[in-house]
Amino acid sequence: MTPRSSIGKTPFRMTYRTEALVPVEVGLESYRTEVYNMETNSFGLRENMDLLEDKREAAQQRNMKYLLQAAHHYNSNIKKRSFRIEDLVLRELAASIPAKQGKLQPNWEGPYKVIDIVYPGTYKLETLTGEAIKNTWYASCLRKFYQ
Repeated sequence: MTPRSSIGKTPFRMTYRTEALVPVEVGLESYRTEVYNMETNSFGLRENMDLLEDKREAAQQRNMKYLLQAAHHYNSNIKKRSFRIEDLVLRELAASIPAKQGKLQPNWEGPYKVIDIVYPGTYKLETLTGEAIKNTWYASCLRKFYQ
């Protein structure tokens, strides 16, 4: 019964082409039950069916606008990180060893050296002694190490 912010209509209206009648309105006198007329109601339903495609298109446009706003809000808080080969980085401890997490544990471990860019935002690392790290790592789990 509550209109969704993304489409501006209730799911009931988008499915059944009309607004729902609340059970309380059936038992009690309300404006909608007092002025109910079978002929005008059927005419109104046919008119709603004629306009349904326009309403669905408008709802779809509102939904796309809502999704763009949500994506913009999400992306505004993301800090882009990129590294070059030979950069020294710290690795997030929670991503590498989840069992080693704790309140007094450090949040980052390293430093490690970037040896390969697998895909933009995805890197292969090695320790400073030259041992390659098995997995690839996302830039969101890495932080630049400053000496």
